[in-house]
Amino acid sequence: MMKIAGLILAAGGSTRFGGRKQLADIDGKPMLEHAIDQLRPIFNDDLYVVLGAFRNEILSVIGNRAKTIANDNWQSGMGSSITAGIAGICAAGTYDGVLIALSDQVGLTSNDYQKLLNAFDGSHIIASRYKEMNGVPALFPSAYFPKLSKLDGARGAQQVLNSSSHDISAIAMPNAVFDIDTQDDLKLFANRLFEAG
Repeated sequence: MMKIAGLILAAGGSTRFGGRKQLADIDGKPMLEHAIDQLRPIFNDDLYVVLGAFRNEILSVIGNRAKTIANDNWQSGMGSSITAGIAGICAAGTYDGVLIALSDQVGLTSNDYQKLLNAFDGSHIIASRYKEMNGVPALFPSAYFPKLSKLDGARGAQQVLNSSSHDISAIAMPNAVFDIDTQDDLKLFANRLFEAG
């Protein structure tokens, strides 16, 4: 059986949101806790969170439910968080792949993440497909760890996920469309929860 790590990126300074987005209240819980709730049952002790901005405040939300990796270079963008995350995962053990997720894609469920894992064969990248392009959450085989460990800039893994030179399978993931970047996004999502409830 393949050993997969889960990696939640939660290091950003959330400037468009006005700071501390990871702790924003979503249905009575901090946003990051929602992501952990969906991923912890799948990954158990192989779940990692990359932290940067507001690290000390966010640690209490995580507790012992995930291992944390510090990205001291978080201001340079999402690519640096992936680089730090891969380094931390490789230092912790040997993995056949890593599922990279974002703390602000609040519409995703355990079932969505499980679809990516079910499609994983250890050699292809399994990407989420939404907004007519490939994106995260995405599952990368260990053969891609060297490439992921050299990413930089704000685009993160987009350059890998939308390159025709890589072997990628894409799964439609409508729940991934909604991510929270601003206070208005947060209000919109809260209204959707209220209407659904």
